[in-house]
Amino acid sequence: MRQTPSSTDENLIAASEENASLEAVEVEFALGAQDVLTDGFDLSLAKAAEIVGGEVLFNMPALDTTNAQRIGAILVPSAVQDQVVFVTLLNDGITLSHAPLSGNNVLFESLGRNYAAVMGKLKNGL
Repeated sequence: MRQTPSSTDENLIAASEENASLEAVEVEFALGAQDVLTDGFDLSLAKAAEIVGGEVLFNMPALDTTNAQRIGAILVPSAVQDQVVFVTLLNDGITLSHAPLSGNNVLFESLGRNYAAVMGKLKNGL
């Protein structure tokens, strides 16, 4: 039995520097086009998601505030496998990063992948 790529947890992976997908690179370029100072993190995240044809999964305060203020997740659909790209607003308030999460913020990785899997199943009618 063949499953659609967006319907399983295995097809949703977190983008990281070691596994930089085309989708993650597209998100990075889309983030570079944003003015966080003017638009804020929420709108910048939404605009970047729109540019790459994705959707914002969440935007939450960081658990570990050593380096980050907020963590967002963007689901980018792909023919091969959907990508969950995590975006961090650093403490300077203007720098957006999609570097791997660290410290307690790593907890957001499973949240993002699981949320994307649930939303995918709901869209596909369970």
